[in-house]
Amino acid sequence: MVFWEGWISDELMGTFSPIVVYWLYAGMYQLLPPLDQYRLHTRKEEEQKNLVPLSSVIKGVLLQQLVQATVAGLMFLVTAKPSGEGSIIQPSLPVQLIQIMVAMLIMDTWQYFIHRYMHQNKLLYRHIHSQHHKLVVPYAIGALYNHPLEGLLLDTFVTRLP
Repeated sequence: MVFWEGWISDELMGTFSPIVVYWLYAGMYQLLPPLDQYRLHTRKEEEQKNLVPLSSVIKGVLLQQLVQATVAGLMFLVTAKPSGEGSIIQPSLPVQLIQIMVAMLIMDTWQYFIHRYMHQNKLLYRHIHSQHHKLVVPYAIGALYNHPLEGLLLDTFVTRLP
């Protein structure tokens, strides 16, 4: 039993809570001017070296998250069971922890090799992956800043595996 049970579906929580957490944490780091003396790069360097302004990064990340939420919604529609089938029995905590570890291993391996391939393939690098490298001095909110197709390959499809 979870605190949102009866208020919000698990599907909605699974879709939108990562987006909310992403913006809370990234926004917190983005808005920490009192700690500027500890930054690796100054805010002036961010403006000078980055090939894309912060506003474009925000738009790109929002687009990526819109695509992810849409794919998640479609997956939930396709895989939904009729409501009359009763409650789902959750696996034990150790089984869930093993499932999480295996999923992390699969996702990390997938992302590493796709990312590496995009660096090796000149066509993919030039037309898709190079967008991600326009952030020379990354913003905290720029973790999901990439070409929409790259976002589908690296971040969206692999997380929707059963």
